[in-house]
Amino acid sequence: MPLPPFVVQALTDHRQSFEAGAEGLIFVARTGEPLKRGTFRARIWKPSLQRAGLPFGLRFHDLRHSYATWLVSDGVPINDVAKVMGHEQTSTTLDRYTHSTRDRDRRVLASFAAFSLPQEER
Repeated sequence: MPLPPFVVQALTDHRQSFEAGAEGLIFVARTGEPLKRGTFRARIWKPSLQRAGLPFGLRFHDLRHSYATWLVSDGVPINDVAKVMGHEQTSTTLDRYTHSTRDRDRRVLASFAAFSLPQEER
């Protein structure tokens, strides 16, 4: 997955501040072992949701859905989105990972803004 420069910088800073764990992992438990799902959820995910003002029912995996929807909504070609997502079929990306956005109706109407029918002759 392509990472924007600010994420690369944040990861670089983290690696310089914390020792890598088992197998070179950069986010690990205090013991250096991989984070367990429950620990990640309790100590990182839920506090992050609270700070962002998001519902606690959101799952970490939902980020993949948001990412795919965002890319498609921003005009990235579906074959490129599928490739970044690791999907062999674009139908997987479209059917399972992309969702309607809140501004769907506005975007659809905007696509027809310049369209007009010929005036009727009277």
